[in-house]
Amino acid sequence: MNISSLYSYNTAFSLINALYPTSSVSSVSGISGLSGLSSVLHPAGVETSISSLGSLLSGVDTLKSSSASLAALKGFDARAVASSNAKVATASAGAGTAVGTYAVEVTQLAQAQTLTTAAQASSLSRIGNSASTLTFQFASGETRELALGGTNNTLAGIAATINAAGIGVKAQVINSSSGYQLGLSGQSGAANAFTIGVSGNSAMAELLAYPPGGGSGPALTTQAQNAEGLIDGTAFVASTNAVSTATPGLALNLVATGKASLSVAPDAAITKTLTSFLDAYSAVQNTLSTLGTENTTLGWSVSYLRSQLSSALGSDESLARIGITTNPNGTLALNTQSFTAALGESPTTVANILNSEGTGVAARVKSLTEGTLSPTNLLQYALPSMAYSSLPGASEQSWQHTYLSQLGVFDSTNTSSNYSSLLLNQLLNTSSTNSSNPFGTSNSSTGNQFLLSLLDQQASNARILSASFG
Repeated sequence: MNISSLYSYNTAFSLINALYPTSSVSSVSGISGLSGLSSVLHPAGVETSISSLGSLLSGVDTLKSSSASLAALKGFDARAVASSNAKVATASAGAGTAVGTYAVEVTQLAQAQTLTTAAQASSLSRIGNSASTLTFQFASGETRELALGGTNNTLAGIAATINAAGIGVKAQVINSSSGYQLGLSGQSGAANAFTIGVSGNSAMAELLAYPPGGGSGPALTTQAQNAEGLIDGTAFVASTNAVSTATPGLALNLVATGKASLSVAPDAAITKTLTSFLDAYSAVQNTLSTLGTENTTLGWSVSYLRSQLSSALGSDESLARIGITTNPNGTLALNTQSFTAALGESPTTVANILNSEGTGVAARVKSLTEGTLSPTNLLQYALPSMAYSSLPGASEQSWQHTYLSQLGVFDSTNTSSNYSSLLLNQLLNTSSTNSSNPFGTSNSSTGNQFLLSLLDQQASNARILSASFG
């Protein structure tokens, strides 16, 4: 019989099973052949109920944790974007971006102008014998001039001068199979296309002037151009492949020409957190129902606890507005499509219902798991319904000590070991200030109910249960 889940909540069960696991119990209330506490609890119906109570205690822990996660959740207006063709375009969406599907067609990618000069024998050889001035004229209308003298009129010197000027053109010396070349690259977009004028040094002009005026000049490797395309039929033009759209918060990242469909939806982490909470809530409702069915004397307590859970949810109308419905058995169901629509329409409303501080569903249910549904309180509800108020034909002191003797706690001289005394104090709570009392109370009534319920299970093959939260 699996009662390990219950042991984790019950100091007394754990101690008895550890001290006297197999052979201490020989007979209780006229029943013989019992071999340990598991046998004591074996009568029909008891095993199932112990498992259900263990599941309930574990389920409440899970519900408490999931409630805390939902209460701490932020960013109900966060968005995620999925692309049908990431090789053409992806996208990012800021908070509050309109939820929906967007059709994208990329007809042209943005690119930068690049030039490559004729090869030279060395990157350090001087080009011409005089100073020169380079004039960069950009399509945007901007003009920049750079001076080259006797110390920087080599390929390496030219590249260093251009890069240090920060004019929007980068230069590098390329070591190719034909020699050393100078590569020049502007910024992407048609407005950043450029020409190069050279004055003062004819050899420099023959190498760098673009477009060439009679010499060989640099070769155009790539033409500057804008990104172009359509989003939901509306044309866009951008100087880079990171494109801001007319939809606030939606930005495209263009990869290649072609078509793609972009789906903007609430962040999946929100739905995942809510689903975990709903599953944990439903599991507790189901386990309470099962426990009530297995132990009819718990009917009133189970009904009360289930009603407390239902009340903590608030109005059904509010939940229905965001796609959460209550099933006839008290469990909850999520209509993902309706929830997604609610998040898209008004994330603030969803946040207020679910995790408004102190008043949201998450906060109310979490408070319940720390109060009425805490393991200690659950057991206090259960014990009075499952133990006899008295044991006929035996005084309280005599049946308690007789039972403990049968468990092997006392030896034949009615003396006890240190462990046995500890167990006795825990079960009977003989010390008024015993901090190790697993029932957390200073009177002996709960401890007596624990023993009475065990006797009830053995003598009359009855319901369930006695446990404590150590």
